[in-house]
Amino acid sequence: SASAGAGSGRGRTGRNLPVAIASGVVFGLVALGCLVAGPLATCLLAVVVLTLAAAEAYGALQRAGYRPATLLGLAATAGIVLAGYLAGVAALPLVLAATVVLSFLWYLFGAGRGSAVVGVATTLLPVAWIGLLGSFAGLLLAPSIFPDRHGVAFFLGVLVAVVGADVGGLAVGSTLGRHRLAPEVSPGKSWEGVLGGAVLAVVLSALVTSHVHPWTVGSATALGGVAAVLAPLGDLCESLIKRDLGLKDMGGLLPGHGGLLDRFDGALFVLPAAYYLVRVLHVG
Repeated sequence: SASAGAGSGRGRTGRNLPVAIASGVVFGLVALGCLVAGPLATCLLAVVVLTLAAAEAYGALQRAGYRPATLLGLAATAGIVLAGYLAGVAALPLVLAATVVLSFLWYLFGAGRGSAVVGVATTLLPVAWIGLLGSFAGLLLAPSIFPDRHGVAFFLGVLVAVVGADVGGLAVGSTLGRHRLAPEVSPGKSWEGVLGGAVLAVVLSALVTSHVHPWTVGSATALGGVAAVLAPLGDLCESLIKRDLGLKDMGGLLPGHGGLLDRFDGALFVLPAAYYLVRVLHVG
């Protein structure tokens, strides 16, 4: 009932909003501390978050009856992010190729049970989705690619834009949402929420990110526009996977938000676009 939802602090999304806000603030402070510490600390935080997100994905697949090579997938996820940070773009296909070969060998020599086809496929899905897309965090932060701590500014820009898209989408969608965006995939998302998230992503990027060197108003606004489109798509694609697996959340590591993957699904789609945006626009 509406009264029960109000008394429990839960909004129309079904989330416990006070808990969600508190956990979000705590994580934000940790992220801010790593950003101040520099590229390496921020990259290590990204590695931890992405590896835990991959663990959530593998756990969800296991609960659905699949038998992926979880340890291999987790090692590959962490490895590809670190490889991007330490060795640049050239390291990514090497890690991916090694992961594909090792996945086949995992089932060839009997380390994995069940169907080899399904096992290899479910092993590679989180690596490609979370590891490969997340590896662009390592590339953005790599001092060899972006010196003078510019990578920290680029990564911060992604966080600001994605948070804007998420918060704007939640605030507008929960209060004004009437027209369902994709009812068969995610019934709670609305076109009004997407529009609200898009506006806030662009506004925050223009007002906040533009003041962080080497961003400019134009490049920061462009990043906000990219996040306005891609962050909701990343969210919907995760919802597609959860619906197929019969899940509401991927995990429960982030109180009030569900799992880490539930919170950073949009960022996975924005990170590669942000990397190529700063290269094409020659930011910095």
